[in-house]
Amino acid sequence: MPIVEPTNKSVLEFEGIHLYHADRSNCSARVRLLLEEKKLPWVGHHINLKAKDNISEEYFGIHPKGLVPALVHDGTVVVESNDILAYLEDQFPEPGFRAVADEDQPKIDRWLKISGEIHLPGIKTLQYYKRVARILEKSEEEYNRYRELQTDPAHLEFHAKHGAPGSSLTEEDAAEATRLMNEIYEEMDGILSSSDYIVGGKYTLADISWAPTITTQKIGEFDFSPFPNVLSWYDRISARPQFDTAFLKWIRESSWGHG
Repeated sequence: MPIVEPTNKSVLEFEGIHLYHADRSNCSARVRLLLEEKKLPWVGHHINLKAKDNISEEYFGIHPKGLVPALVHDGTVVVESNDILAYLEDQFPEPGFRAVADEDQPKIDRWLKISGEIHLPGIKTLQYYKRVARILEKSEEEYNRYRELQTDPAHLEFHAKHGAPGSSLTEEDAAEATRLMNEIYEEMDGILSSSDYIVGGKYTLADISWAPTITTQKIGEFDFSPFPNVLSWYDRISARPQFDTAFLKWIRESSWGHG
């Protein structure tokens, strides 16, 4: 899991759990959800993506890609949301969210891996295509500052196409992202046709990672009609009070609006 050495040394003095997060970020929401499920106290540091709070030397000094979320636990910095889930599960094992048979443990890791790998080419691409690019488009000054701070090739390429002033996604980009997501949801729907949860019939980190993604894609008008079992599973999880606190409340109170 990516524990990083921050160049922003101020966070090394933090005690307890601190989370740098954004209201409508599904990656932030999955970490907030696990914190709620484990009833862990935490200090929030909200990053306003509309205001480009993340495009700063201070924040890149915490998360080297300038992404949300970033967790600081007693001065240890952990980045990448699914790695944060694994870290919290390891550090705070009760209540546990890997309570499946040994042979099913790799399945949890696989679904976490898929969740992370599909974010940029699938989820983020579709969100930018639908509406986010209009909200988060960078000015020339912001884009130049981002290029100075960002060192990750994949994110530099993405924002050159979809975040730079005047750039936009194409229908072909959106079609490929939809194809990728449909493949994943088809597999998930098959599993959920005979199980209440993604792995081993138990509520695990796999469900905690994926459920906020459904919220985000429903807002982005993704067509889930071919995947009724995914929708039924999502309805069960999103009805949990922890899910409301971790994500739905943040959407209701977001300055972005509801659609």
